[in-house]
Amino acid sequence: MFSETLHDGTILLDGSTLTEFADIRDAQSDLAEWRLRGHATIHVAGPLSGESARDELDALGRRTVRLNIGTLIAVGQEARILHLAAEHEGSWDGESLPVADIDSAYDEVSRLRGDGVVVLVTGSSEPGFGELVSRLKGAA
Repeated sequence: MFSETLHDGTILLDGSTLTEFADIRDAQSDLAEWRLRGHATIHVAGPLSGESARDELDALGRRTVRLNIGTLIAVGQEARILHLAAEHEGSWDGESLPVADIDSAYDEVSRLRGDGVVVLVTGSSEPGFGELVSRLKGAA
């Protein structure tokens, strides 16, 4: 995973190739460190594959709240459990956003990004998260 400061001051953490629960959990910890340094934080995540994917998504959604990550954007119907777990874990109100697809995720991040905002994009069993990173960087 690498970080890059974009033209508008947004800091992008590219975890788009991460699809394992443990790796995504570690990336969330990195994002939480940025929050502790005073940055607004956004995690964009999609569905995972595998036998325990539902439980792992539930755990990641709840962990997002526990780490006090500012915004969770759950991409796709299968990732909705991320959103639901975050909503059930805490007193969040609007900090967790379920979106239908990568285009919608891009729109939400574009609305929230700016100087000092840190955006983590983690991979998924769904294609397109690398594309999202490219679009955020202005390459697409």
